[in-house]
Amino acid sequence: MMTSTVEVDKSDWPLAEIELAVKNLGAERTDLEQLVIPIQGKNVSRQQIPNLLKQAYGRLQVLRSIFDEFRQRAASETEVASLLDQVNSTIQPGSEFSLGETANSLIALCEQCEKKNCAPETVAMIRGMQALITAAGQEYHKAEEHYAKAAATPMLSTTLQWQYQIDRVLALEDFGREFGHEIDGDQGLQQAIALLQDEILELAPMDERPDEWAMTQHILGNVCGILGQRQSGTRHLENSISAFKASLTKRDQKREPLQWAETQNNLGNSYGILAHRQNDETMLGKAIEAFELALEERTRDAAPSEWATTQNNLAAVLQSLGQRNNDAKMLKRSTEAYKLVLQVWTRQSVPLIWATTMNNLGTALRLLGEHRRGPKTLEQSVAAYNSALSERSREKLPQEWAMTQNNLGAALQKLAEREENVETLTKAITAYENALKEWTRERAPMAWTMTMANLGVARRRLAEVTEDIESAQQAVKELELVSDAFREASHAQYSEYSIEELAKARKLVSELEVTMGKYAALVKH
Repeated sequence: MMTSTVEVDKSDWPLAEIELAVKNLGAERTDLEQLVIPIQGKNVSRQQIPNLLKQAYGRLQVLRSIFDEFRQRAASETEVASLLDQVNSTIQPGSEFSLGETANSLIALCEQCEKKNCAPETVAMIRGMQALITAAGQEYHKAEEHYAKAAATPMLSTTLQWQYQIDRVLALEDFGREFGHEIDGDQGLQQAIALLQDEILELAPMDERPDEWAMTQHILGNVCGILGQRQSGTRHLENSISAFKASLTKRDQKREPLQWAETQNNLGNSYGILAHRQNDETMLGKAIEAFELALEERTRDAAPSEWATTQNNLAAVLQSLGQRNNDAKMLKRSTEAYKLVLQVWTRQSVPLIWATTMNNLGTALRLLGEHRRGPKTLEQSVAAYNSALSERSREKLPQEWAMTQNNLGAALQKLAEREENVETLTKAITAYENALKEWTRERAPMAWTMTMANLGVARRRLAEVTEDIESAQQAVKELELVSDAFREASHAQYSEYSIEELAKARKLVSELEVTMGKYAALVKH
């Protein structure tokens, strides 16, 4: 079957991400060019594109595998032979591959099989394929509907009902994770939770089907965790932890080590998020314990990508605990874990994830450097931030660029104090000013206020060293804006700090005015 060719404007395509996906996934370029079109139609960040492409391509590969199996099974049924050829012509890699045409031909195939009263497993399989092609095209709600129809196919076995219901939930989970900013993103997650608790667990009783029950609990933990991270309160996070713990009662480390480790890793994530929400140090310790357990099975040799993920999670919690307790040993462990991660998450393979990890390493090094007398660790922090900026450009990732610029400013400022170096302090001011180009008061009021506070303090310190009254006066203006912003936002702690810094800046201006007056008098005489 010949398909129509639609001219697509490729001028704004994420060409670097497509090239990387071709290399990392071993994918045909024609596949990725089809899959990127619906992604471009979504309101997504540049950082989301690699993962969305990976997910879409994975679904396409599963679809092709299922279709090949289905085609062999149905080859003798002459009434659907032509329809099978039609699907095949649009689903295979190459210039004829089309998301839309494949979806249309699967609709025709499903209608024909329903007319011919095909076996329930056959009808459900076609509906599952319809779900896969629509999910690959970023139409998650349509995918969820197709999976629901597959699960509701009359006379379908309980096992297949459970599987299609699980696939249905996974479609809702992916939509909620990637597109939570959309109006119904959280609604999809809430729907998934209700399905898991009210319907799917009944299809997999713990005593009769422990593996499926454990998998259901694991997925419930994931969905509750995503929703809990996004919403205020602790209920969903607590439910996430309970679900993961339940899953671990039936997931055996020796029998299914990687699945067990995945649950431990995700349990650690939920503990970590809830610990921050509740300011609970004990729970941070539980997160570390869960990650360390996961690493017993998620070794670099057995599962390098998963190993890096858990090492990264562990590094973040170690950093948080080290910062909280002013513990240099914890911070050192955090930097070591981030460095291990970077051995797998390289700039060549995952440049944006590499840049994020470099940014996080920079922060861990900065915090560690504050505990050490010499400048070396702070210099390493500055180098890590600059490395991150090589991929986190303002053009590609403006908000992430601003974040790293602010972090760079903090590291340079601390290094300047350690070295008493005016040039380094001037670089810190430049970094803060760069961050404010994107973190404007209108677009990001809290980020703007925090960065403006950093800038005002750095400028005041520069004025102290250089005895430059203009810099001191500028610092007063900046800190006045900061003080007003914190007071309006009712941030008592920050407001008190900004008032103290403003008083120091005003005092400096007065002192410099006196000094200048005395100097002018001496010159006059």
